[in-house]
Amino acid sequence: MTAQTTLIDRNDSILILIDCQEGFLKKLDTARRDSVLSTMSFVVEVAGRLGIPTFVTVEMPDKHGPTATALMAQLPPGITEYTKNVFNLAAAPDLMAALQAQPRRTAVLIGLETDVCVLQSAVGLAQLGFRPVVIADATASPAPEHAFGLDRIRIFGFEVLRAKGLCYEWTRQVDTADALFGDGRVRAPAGIVL
Repeated sequence: MTAQTTLIDRNDSILILIDCQEGFLKKLDTARRDSVLSTMSFVVEVAGRLGIPTFVTVEMPDKHGPTATALMAQLPPGITEYTKNVFNLAAAPDLMAALQAQPRRTAVLIGLETDVCVLQSAVGLAQLGFRPVVIADATASPAPEHAFGLDRIRIFGFEVLRAKGLCYEWTRQVDTADALFGDGRVRAPAGIVL
């Protein structure tokens, strides 16, 4: 892997929500669960307002449930939830067909769990020519695995950002950011100061 020397371009970005399901969320302590859900919801809303295509995966929905209701409320009605029975989403043929059919190659990853599906998906996507970007405060695993997962992601050479930095890289200009966040249009969750 070579180090990236460009900012995240919203015109080349897709957002992928990985397994944001109650079965995984319930493994987190309440404060972490609430924080990561709020941050994921914020990133989903920003992506929607900027016209960034979003893809959603669910792992074994019969066991872990559908995508969390709070997140589904931010997504376009009727969005496809791609079922995967693998940890690496790049090994899910129907999802990969959809990802390969569109031209964008920066894959912004949020979801669960950092040390398993997020990590393995980043590796798989990179092997297929995508630029994986992991959003640290919009991903989670039960402690201490989240931190270990982020460390491993960095060891592989992938980019790790926080939601605030991502949003400003997507907007790039003061007037664009102000149009999105000014006057409380899109409200940042607790812990993120715009």
